Amino acid sequence: MQVPRLPIDEGVEIVGLGLYVEELGALLVADLHLGYEEALSEQGIFLPPVQLAEIRETLEAMVREVGAGRLILLGDVKHEFGDVTRLEWRETLELLEFLTRSLGLKVEVVRGNHDNYLIPILKRMGILLHDPYLLESGWLLYHGHKPLPVEAYTERVSKIALGHEHPALLLRDELGAKVKLKALLAGEHAGKKVYVLPALSPLMPGTEVNVEREVLTPLLREAGLDSFRVYAVDTEAGIFDFGELRLLKLAASPSLF
Repeated sequence: MQVPRLPIDEGVEIVGLGLYVEELGALLVADLHLGYEEALSEQGIFLPPVQLAEIRETLEAMVREVGAGRLILLGDVKHEFGDVTRLEWRETLELLEFLTRSLGLKVEVVRGNHDNYLIPILKRMGILLHDPYLLESGWLLYHGHKPLPVEAYTERVSKIALGHEHPALLLRDELGAKVKLKALLAGEHAGKKVYVLPALSPLMPGTEVNVEREVLTPLLREAGLDSFRVYAVDTEAGIFDFGELRLLKLAASPSLF
């Protein structure tokens, strides 16, 4: 499986649907939403449980591409807000065992709003949970569903990475057909560099940032997205720098051509 890469800052590189941070020696990914198929079935939408296999393949390819020994999951490892479903328990254990034992990774989790009742699984695996954030080497890593902690506004923090928003970019071709690509956003807030990761889940296509809508993430509501740079990610075609979001909004639905 080929993994596209694009350096966007010193020591910071987009790798597939994640971000590799040299200072941390870590690959960052967000929003796996394991067990989502079971939640859909309760709504009358029946899909085979195919998500786990694709996430495993994607993560393995990304890790091997950069030679990462550390993987940090920025929240929403599982999908249900409530107790862990049978599918979530089974898939989360299977994925974490694969990552830690088969790939030999040091895996850490930053708690997301969907990660209630995740602690027993992580304790069983000996995996560290950071709640509500991880602060290391000038980086503040958190999920994004809560306002920024006070520490984020101090000199201890120079860069922030989060998930939660599931950013995507809506594009159209010359005939008017539309396609949506997952996107990573890069911008600034309060003098800190900010990186917003797309959802790793293949069943979460994302929410279009270039279409007027309500922004979910408190930080992004406060910062405003217009000055953020949009990097659209297609795991087969590559990574594309579309420039600042304000220009894409003016174009409404930017063209592929």
